[in-house]
Amino acid sequence: MSDLLEALRRSGTSILAVVGLIVFWQAAVVVLQVPTWLLPSPSAIWLAFVKNSYLLGKHVMATGVGATGGLVIGAASGVALAILMVHSRILERVLMPLLVIDQSIPKLALAPIFVIWFGTGMMTRIFIAMVISFFPMVVNAIRGMTTVDPRVNDLMTTIFASRWQILTKVRLPNAVPYLFSGLKIAVPLSIIGAVVAEFMQSDSGLGYVVLVAVGNVNTPMVFVAVVLMALLSLSLFATISIFEWLLMRARFSYLAADNNR
Repeated sequence: MSDLLEALRRSGTSILAVVGLIVFWQAAVVVLQVPTWLLPSPSAIWLAFVKNSYLLGKHVMATGVGATGGLVIGAASGVALAILMVHSRILERVLMPLLVIDQSIPKLALAPIFVIWFGTGMMTRIFIAMVISFFPMVVNAIRGMTTVDPRVNDLMTTIFASRWQILTKVRLPNAVPYLFSGLKIAVPLSIIGAVVAEFMQSDSGLGYVVLVAVGNVNTPMVFVAVVLMALLSLSLFATISIFEWLLMRARFSYLAADNNR
């Protein structure tokens, strides 16, 4: 009950901060008479949303499906590769520099290549979202599986546990908090990846909405698309946070207690 009250208190503070920002923004635009094409007021953004709400659903869905698909595939493949790297020092030494290099390359520069390979449909969104969310999952999974208490490893060795038993009974359970941390980092990255794909060439998605709005000098609509991107990212983040809370409370409460020390 105390955890729920604390969560509500934090949420209330955040909501008040957002409301205060919106009120200040509206007042500043009105008082300073800022042109709508330069910085629209919150009320103008809301009117643009209401006016085009019947069109926005499919665009949000397109971006959301691409980002979620890429996130799921990137997370699964990242954990699988991390397991291989944990069990092979040579593989870790060979692949880690390559992963760092891949992460340092702007995905906007690679997006045209992905469009050539996969076309302008959903596959490009999913692939770029997967590539951009892959790295944090690998790093966090490796970190979680290698920070096991040495005494636990000694115990498992003493009872002649197999590699599979050590992985499933010790390494992966210990990595659960790290995996959720990686997912929380990967969520906004997956949204970015999907939008980058839509910037290249598409006929749907929030990135497409931004391109059309910029071409028509429709600044309020640009802000509508940006706000929807933020809300989509927050929704995925909240879903993962709720699932993490439920799982940690039901199966891994001892890990949550260790993290709170």
